[in-house]
Amino acid sequence: MSIDDRAAGTPVPYGVLDALELSGLADLAGAEVIDHARACFRARNQATARFLTALHEAGRAVDGHKGRRALLDEFSGDEAAAALGWSRAMASRWLDLAEDLLRRLPEVHAAMRGGELDDTKARVISDWTRDLADDHAHHVCAVVLPEAPGLTVSALIERIQQVATALDPPWAERRERTAEKQARVLSSRNPSGTANVCGYDLPMERTAVGMARLEALAAALRRRGVPVKIGTLRAHVYMALFDGTAVGLDDDALLDLLATELGPDDTDDGSEDDGPDDGPNDGPDDGPDDGPDDGPDDGPDDGPDDGPDDGPDDDGPNDDGPNDDGPEDGGPSDGPNDDEPGDDGSREDEACDDSGPGVVPHPEEPDGGDDPGDRDTGTEIAPRSGVRDGTVEVRLRLSTALGLDDLPAQLPGWGTVIARTARNLLERYRHGEWRVVLTDPDGRLEHLLLARRRPAGHIDRAEPPSGIGRPPGPRRHQRRGRAGPAIVELQVPTTLLAALHPNDHPGWASLLRELQARLPGLAARTRNGPPRGPDDHIHPADARHRRPSAEIDRWVRARDGTCIAPACGRPAHSTDLDHTLDHAHGGPSLSRNLGALCRHHHRAKHDAGWRIEQPEPGRFHITTRAGARYDTRPRRILEPLPEPRPTATPRPLPAHEQHHDDPETDTDHAEHDDLVTALRPRRPRTRRPDRTATRTDAQRVSLRRRRDDSPSPTPDPDPAPF
Repeated sequence: MSIDDRAAGTPVPYGVLDALELSGLADLAGAEVIDHARACFRARNQATARFLTALHEAGRAVDGHKGRRALLDEFSGDEAAAALGWSRAMASRWLDLAEDLLRRLPEVHAAMRGGELDDTKARVISDWTRDLADDHAHHVCAVVLPEAPGLTVSALIERIQQVATALDPPWAERRERTAEKQARVLSSRNPSGTANVCGYDLPMERTAVGMARLEALAAALRRRGVPVKIGTLRAHVYMALFDGTAVGLDDDALLDLLATELGPDDTDDGSEDDGPDDGPNDGPDDGPDDGPDDGPDDGPDDGPDDGPDDGPDDDGPNDDGPNDDGPEDGGPSDGPNDDEPGDDGSREDEACDDSGPGVVPHPEEPDGGDDPGDRDTGTEIAPRSGVRDGTVEVRLRLSTALGLDDLPAQLPGWGTVIARTARNLLERYRHGEWRVVLTDPDGRLEHLLLARRRPAGHIDRAEPPSGIGRPPGPRRHQRRGRAGPAIVELQVPTTLLAALHPNDHPGWASLLRELQARLPGLAARTRNGPPRGPDDHIHPADARHRRPSAEIDRWVRARDGTCIAPACGRPAHSTDLDHTLDHAHGGPSLSRNLGALCRHHHRAKHDAGWRIEQPEPGRFHITTRAGARYDTRPRRILEPLPEPRPTATPRPLPAHEQHHDDPETDTDHAEHDDLVTALRPRRPRTRRPDRTATRTDAQRVSLRRRRDDSPSPTPDPDPAPF
């Protein structure tokens, strides 16, 4: 039996693995070691599934009898605690998982028995479907379980949120509104003498915008030569805004003050400084620039393109866009990559380093101006003196923007948001860059357009956007680089766009007409085969420039969506664009030779010997230094979502979210003083709605045991970045 056979078989025989361990892993080549690790992983998952079953049986066992108690009780966890040397809290946590998987979600337990699902992802599915009614929880599992083995924990959570929200959008919105009424800020002490301040249940819209602004201010401070880690700079900016230091100061004055306080004499001990990296460059792709014509040249775009030019037109890593040290260094999707070597933009493929959206200027009005109804009369955060917000990206379906449905949207780096939040962000960022992504019937990228027009008046939504507004004014009076850079990605099947009737959507009529007028030209491009992107109409001389045109930059980022490396979810707007074949070796700056790589995986290619091939645009063969090979293909722009399944009467909210008007309790004070509790999200301790009578009894007993033992809640794999 080959190692590949062992990796694919279920279950993995322990004897095979033991024999291989005895013979020694030193006899295996690199790729074989990876295959052996996969086999061990499957065996571990299968063993964990059996362990959960045994734990559940032990909790109901009776001395001298083969029968079992019908339900767990408060003493059930004592068996595991005594036998395994665990605390009662730890035993309760594992017993709760066993109870949930064996009674409520048996399909998840079956996936563990098959070896494909580990206990971490099983616990995520258990926790993130805890508030759902049973029928919705089973539907979510049916969708996500086939995908779960290939998803990271954060991607799995996002997929669960997508499906759960799509099943009952009104319920998801009511739950979010109710949770927002419980918003709170807690603080705690550290043994070192420092402190923590954490916000909970904050509105997603304002949180994402606020974090982007914090990142931009920290990046601007870094560009002023402050030799401090980017994470520490964020903390200093946060405290200045938090403690009143910034009162009465504009951004430039605040940055001057902080730059003075944190100057060269105020450096840290250097042990983790992510300042300029004088290490080796990335090799042959690091050659001379091609001169002033090297900037973005859109060429004959998909049509009239007077939209913002966000291409990689900067001269190197020290450009003044927010992506020097911006979103790629922050946000909830950072994980261990925060402040990693090279995050300061001092190295990497200079052809594309920090080639994120940079400044997203306001779309210029076409000659002759727009019709009065097409004028932008929306509101947006007022421009700040010389400082641009960090990049915010929102992706939603055009049908959702039009109000035809309430399907969930995405905030890359944050996850799934409800339709109301996405529409609010459309209003806030109506001056940003609006990309219209047209898809084929399979939901994959077919065409990419820049929208010049914006909806007239306010976008259909329940309430005005939160935050500071800007009085109406023509776009021609707004200068490039003064507004917060934002990317709005409207996703729509090409066939649906063609079928829409602009007169049915008066506020959006001019935008829809503009897009539909460009469809005949797009159809001509795909008449002889699948879409080839913008490569076909890029001048050969432009393809030889080190930096791609803005049109190609947008196409590649929309096509890839995230870093192309396996199990990496870094949003494409905060990645580098890497030449698959290095530019110095003749690699053209075309979409068929470019891919989105986060800073870490970009370094893995140039410093750790990873090999990347792109046999066709968007399809990558990646070989790690150990010899493991991974194949990727272009992502789906539109992931399949279930049809809504509302009930005749509104589904009840989780009981822990129904009582939001209670005054502050002693529990809140306890959390305030307890570091461990304050920094962890609280796990609901109430029974789920729509349970059977048997399940309700079991849940009541489980809750009593949890209350008595005070178990620690599941740590959030993607903690809030505060």
